[in-house]
Amino acid sequence: MSFQKKIKSLMLSSGLILALVLTLTPGAALAEKPIKIGLIDPYTGAAAAFGKPALICWKIAVDEFNARGGLNGRKIELITRDSKFKADEALAHARELLLKERVDFIGGTTSSSVALAVSEFLRKKKKLFMVSISRSHRITGEKGHKYIFRGCPSAAIEGLAGGYYAASTPYKKWYIIGDDYEYGHSIAENFWKGLKQLKPDVELVGETWPKVRETDYTSYLTAIEGKKPEAVFTAFGASGLIPFSKQAKLFGLYEKFPVFCFGLGDSVFPKALKQNTPVGAFAATNYTSYYPDTPANKAFVKKYVAYTTKEGKPDPYPSGIAAFGPYCAAKFLTEAILKAGSVDTEKVIKALEGLTIQAAVGPITMRACDHQAMTPVFWGKLAKVSGYPFPIMTEIVETPADKVMPTCQEIVAARKAAKSK
Repeated sequence: MSFQKKIKSLMLSSGLILALVLTLTPGAALAEKPIKIGLIDPYTGAAAAFGKPALICWKIAVDEFNARGGLNGRKIELITRDSKFKADEALAHARELLLKERVDFIGGTTSSSVALAVSEFLRKKKKLFMVSISRSHRITGEKGHKYIFRGCPSAAIEGLAGGYYAASTPYKKWYIIGDDYEYGHSIAENFWKGLKQLKPDVELVGETWPKVRETDYTSYLTAIEGKKPEAVFTAFGASGLIPFSKQAKLFGLYEKFPVFCFGLGDSVFPKALKQNTPVGAFAATNYTSYYPDTPANKAFVKKYVAYTTKEGKPDPYPSGIAAFGPYCAAKFLTEAILKAGSVDTEKVIKALEGLTIQAAVGPITMRACDHQAMTPVFWGKLAKVSGYPFPIMTEIVETPADKVMPTCQEIVAARKAAKSK
């Protein structure tokens, strides 16, 4: 036999042996193939203040999954893409993640407009999408579908809880100001809905909607003062709350009127505002590092601090919006993969519906009818407290999700009405 024929014979034999090994042990090759999750979030620009902590918390949940051995030896790999807070950018990434990277699932999004755009694309592709920050109630409400889940609260939960909280105060004449985009209108709509439900005689004396990324709020603040409301609700998202709050403080808005604002209770905003954080304002969040004072919450904070320390920026105050919500979203997805024993989309969807995870604020369930995580909301009054570098919420009132979530019947009706338009 010639040398060339011997080489060919050896290669053929090796190939047959390898094929036999893979046939007898099919899990061996599969175990080496990672489970891919594509994350689309803002990692540059101002909104990176949300995208970067979110990524850390996805990593925490993924590391927990991988440390348990993964799915029959298969580990999760995160593949990130920068949305730059733009829907067209996010859509391009979603296509590339599916077609080129062949990801098993997609998660993330901070902007509600981005989430809605990506959601519609993935609905058509029949690919599971786990939202971890975006808040618009339409995402899991009228625009919801089989392939979308949300591990963080919705504006319906947070807004209605705010309206119920505000109904316990004596104020009847209200003014609303917020970003003129999906989230701003969503949280304001739900706040007013909740307030009117419990206090039908309240009056909206005025409302105004500055464009997103407005730089001068002087005319809007003057308009509020001219209407002489008894209280003000501010509906700003990630890009507008900080500049508006700074100008409102200089204007004296918080001294002139009681102001209610969901985001100001979340650590990400007081950390950025510092001395401009309005002490005495009514604020809220879906999570705080200081409440509830339980072993589970302390353990989550400890783990978050360890990860942020590794990143070179130790943070003892994880944000509810930018950190805890993403962690819950990632935890829901990883637990569902284990429960399903598969990365098959249909099987993971079935595993997610009704799934309960143990979280720092207690057990959280993924409601089956709308794929919305049932998370509590915490409202209170901002005050300076010894030991904290920024004002925190005091006199905290917790509202369970089941007290403020739309019913499953309402969800079905909303989706049916949206399809008929």
